[in-house]
Amino acid sequence: MLELTHLLGEYQEGIVIVGGWVPELLLSGAEQRHTGSLDVDLALDHRVLSEVGYKTILQLLLSRGYRQGEQPFIFFREVKVGRNTYQVEVDFLAGEYAGTKRSRRTQKIQDMQPRKARGSDLAFAQVTEITLSGKLPEGGIDSARVRVTSIAPFLVMKSMAIASRLMEKDAWDIYYCIKNYPGGIEALAKEFQPILENKLVQEALGTLSEKFASPEHIGPKHVADFEDITENEERDFIQRDAYERINALLSFLMG
Repeated sequence: MLELTHLLGEYQEGIVIVGGWVPELLLSGAEQRHTGSLDVDLALDHRVLSEVGYKTILQLLLSRGYRQGEQPFIFFREVKVGRNTYQVEVDFLAGEYAGTKRSRRTQKIQDMQPRKARGSDLAFAQVTEITLSGKLPEGGIDSARVRVTSIAPFLVMKSMAIASRLMEKDAWDIYYCIKNYPGGIEALAKEFQPILENKLVQEALGTLSEKFASPEHIGPKHVADFEDITENEERDFIQRDAYERINALLSFLMG
């Protein structure tokens, strides 16, 4: 993440971090640690990144050892940590509106083809800047300011993901953020106010209401599944807790 921030610094105003890194970055002070993510999701703003600088985004990535996958919006980078080597996947996403035709699944940004992701248009509506420190893949400790989508757009995007795929971590990320947000559910609800009337937000809230309609629905079940809970009483508790927390937020937002 730190390397990407430096590498693409010339285009930082049109790039925000989305996906699994967001809870860890926004809620770093939470008592319960987030599971984190090895992979990186970056949203590119096709409305502001058309102008090319010294090098294109693709040229910058390839020059630093990133390998483009079979899908044009996925890149891989081998990173060594101690004696172990990990393959990090970097996914580039973009909003659905404006740009390429609606039937196209990717946007056109310079020589990149980021994948359209439902809700990504909101990723740039509310952005939080955070100082990230760490060790670069080639060695050396450094820090940089990173742009992270704020909590409300993140939860919208995760809700959209729940509607389109079966990944237990999507539901768990939502539960984790609601459970650990500073100031509680009422404070979290206030973060939605500037974008609450947006159709994407309303769609996302409808999805949450559907997937968390009861403790036995797929949302709470996926939360318990992700935590790998097998004991019935503990599963019942976690599923009910997830149901109650998500619906408490929905009560603030939907009335």
